[in-house]
Amino acid sequence: MQTSLSSIVSRFKNKKVAVWGDLILDQYVFTSAGRVSREAPVLVTEFEKNEYRLGGAGNVVMNLLTLGAQPLPVGFVGKDAPGGILLGLLREQGIATGHLVTADGFQTPLKSRILSGGDNTKKQQILRIDTLPPGPAGERARLKLVKALHAALAVSDLLVLSDYLAQAVIPGVFHAVRKKFPHTPSVADSRNNLLDFPGVTLATPNEPEIKSLFPGHKFLEEGDFLRAGSELLGRLDARGVVLKRGHRGMLVFGRGEKPSALGIFGTSQIVDVTGAGDTVLAVLGLGLASGASLLDSARLANIAGGIVVMHEGAYPVRRRELQNALR
Repeated sequence: MQTSLSSIVSRFKNKKVAVWGDLILDQYVFTSAGRVSREAPVLVTEFEKNEYRLGGAGNVVMNLLTLGAQPLPVGFVGKDAPGGILLGLLREQGIATGHLVTADGFQTPLKSRILSGGDNTKKQQILRIDTLPPGPAGERARLKLVKALHAALAVSDLLVLSDYLAQAVIPGVFHAVRKKFPHTPSVADSRNNLLDFPGVTLATPNEPEIKSLFPGHKFLEEGDFLRAGSELLGRLDARGVVLKRGHRGMLVFGRGEKPSALGIFGTSQIVDVTGAGDTVLAVLGLGLASGASLLDSARLANIAGGIVVMHEGAYPVRRRELQNALR
């Protein structure tokens, strides 16, 4: 089993992947805790440094890169300072930015995490400030995005939909490109709109998302999740659905197959779940694009997710790490 999984990972190398989604700039503001303010009962901290990382669909892009693939991000970037930093981070990694649309009036999504702690203590997140686009990009920018998506798909082995903010991933456009590129597999992670993407090859909801999709289900026992996953598979007419359940592992639903349960990989003493869903999405997609079965792809994604949650922040798993975990 492990040998066959390892051979799948070796086929990840140089797969071209169009990543269509909402790229987010993650800002980490490190401060040192000082005192309580005299003005109000709040903590006063002193600034130390800023760090920037790729978030949202950008984290999917980073996972694909470190797994050996060639990601082609497709989405919007604002003509603002966060947009410039985001493009700079991509270029530093040698990631192509030619399929990104710099849109007038669009605000690059920014998530600022404030961390603080004493000189000899671990920094803890004390506040997060989200600066999100107040509205969608204009029609002209959307037309440019469609052209960019078609150009990326023309040379890609896989389409990944990373729908964080319902800004870049447009259901009507997905239906059109699915018809134009019928043989390109697609994997989707959508925070609130998964049912808008029927025909996707594989969907990856988590527990809160599937509960919101099926408010009529009580979700009091395992059977409720099994029924919801099977129903989602049918409603999407998908090849597979992988339900991410955190410390409970995964449920894998394949068309014409009995659902499979995968326990977590590694310890349950999780450090940080940030970005684990992006890793699962990337590995599942690469597995399918490499000709692996749904279940083997899910097994690899489960192992990769187990590696990622042992690190702080959004951590892109390396191909060698995944290979080593299979030994």
